[in-house]
Amino acid sequence: MKLVACPHCHAQYDVSRLVSGTVACRCGTTFPAESPAPRDAAVMRCASCGALLQGDEATCAYCQAVIARQPMPTGPVCPECFARNPEGARHCVACGIAFLPQPMRTRAEALGCPVCAGSIMASRNIGGLWVDECPRCLGLWAPGDVMDRLVDKVEEKRRASNGAPTPGGPHARQSAWQEEVVYRHCPECQGQMQRKNFGMRSGVVVDWCGSHGTWLDAHELEDIAAFVLAGGLERSAPGADPRGVLPADPSRTAAIMAAEQLVVDERERSRQREQAILFGTGRGWKGIADLFDHLLK
Repeated sequence: MKLVACPHCHAQYDVSRLVSGTVACRCGTTFPAESPAPRDAAVMRCASCGALLQGDEATCAYCQAVIARQPMPTGPVCPECFARNPEGARHCVACGIAFLPQPMRTRAEALGCPVCAGSIMASRNIGGLWVDECPRCLGLWAPGDVMDRLVDKVEEKRRASNGAPTPGGPHARQSAWQEEVVYRHCPECQGQMQRKNFGMRSGVVVDWCGSHGTWLDAHELEDIAAFVLAGGLERSAPGADPRGVLPADPSRTAAIMAAEQLVVDERERSRQREQAILFGTGRGWKGIADLFDHLLK
């Protein structure tokens, strides 16, 4: 992992696989994709959890991770203080910042909204993470694993409050109910996204592309946050992924979407058969009055 940070908003990017020599940050800043020379700094924090170390202990008193006192040259270099870190570090051993690189855009141009035809989305920062927002429908596109990171932030807030209920009583749903099944297309690859009920019991159905990210309609992020704050993820079925997230396997995603489409098609055929029986398609019936007239004869 080769990290660089935007000099304006301090968003991190992993440029180890970047072909071009510059990074176009979502805040509008373009900067070189080169990190400064690393320096060997004193190990003062745990590379796993970021907790302060008291002395020369071999393990972290907070998370029990092994403390690497001599980081390997292949480890990530902190994009803020340029300290060398051990391989697999999640926090800088010198300044303690978390290593959370933003997903790199695969397309240079702005993304179009998957709901509003012709609407171009604008970048927006939420909790230090960049998303794309449609100015018309206020839907949000969370690229890569940004959705999971936002949920992690909400879970951290809930743990900080010791699981206490949020003030104001039960949360009233803010997002609109989806009366019809609509399959939307990923703004990155234009492939059909999969629908999933977040947490398997939240009632908030989001659209998910296994390769590029998650789409949320207006106010769905607020409803998901309220569900997490209420402990909804802890009440999931044993052994199941509490977020209902499937692995990013394109072939499996395509198979699931094909199966879901078959269900939708069968429902439509059933509806047409019911209408044929009710209104007598092929018998000259044009409405309920014709049906009553036929039954009374």
